[in-house]
Amino acid sequence: MPTAQASFADLSDIEVVDRLLSDRPGAVEEFYRRHSRVIYHCIRARAEGQDVDDIFQAFFERLVKSGWRPLRLWQRGTSLPVYLSTVVRNFVIDFHRARRRREEAVGGDAELAALSTAEVAAPSALSHLKELRRIGIRAWALLEVRDRRLVCDRLHRDLDNEVMARRLKLSAGALRTALSRAQSRFLVEVRRLAPEFFPDSG
Repeated sequence: MPTAQASFADLSDIEVVDRLLSDRPGAVEEFYRRHSRVIYHCIRARAEGQDVDDIFQAFFERLVKSGWRPLRLWQRGTSLPVYLSTVVRNFVIDFHRARRRREEAVGGDAELAALSTAEVAAPSALSHLKELRRIGIRAWALLEVRDRRLVCDRLHRDLDNEVMARRLKLSAGALRTALSRAQSRFLVEVRRLAPEFFPDSG
């Protein structure tokens, strides 16, 4: 029996995106496999080295939070990599604008210097956090459709239980059970992909 990845290998970008937007199993993972390098390269061409990983993770988080809106707006028949490069360029511009606004809100050079010193003080922790965020996206892509929706609504959209129950047409008790199981399965995938971060889980 062919694997999901093998069955996706023969699909066009249009078919992969359509399956992703329909919450078909394996579609998110295939989209990431095909286009994550292009997205990363586009970011690296427009951002400073120390910002690239942060922007890359933020870009995928924005895609998830928006319900993949940029892909819904993609004009079928045009090149998806070319379209993504435009979307990435605009995202990088917005990212830098938002950063400048935050820096202006913080204040003068003394405050910024203090923040920079704090960031340099823990490079190992920052690199671990970036790696865990990357692994989290991969783990999320491996979940079943409903589990992905539950994890996304709770961890990315930060919806409360009442809203989530209404969206999924579940009772409060059924939602708590489903959410607990989804988060457990998500953690299992994270641990499987990155056992080095969980030395006591063996």
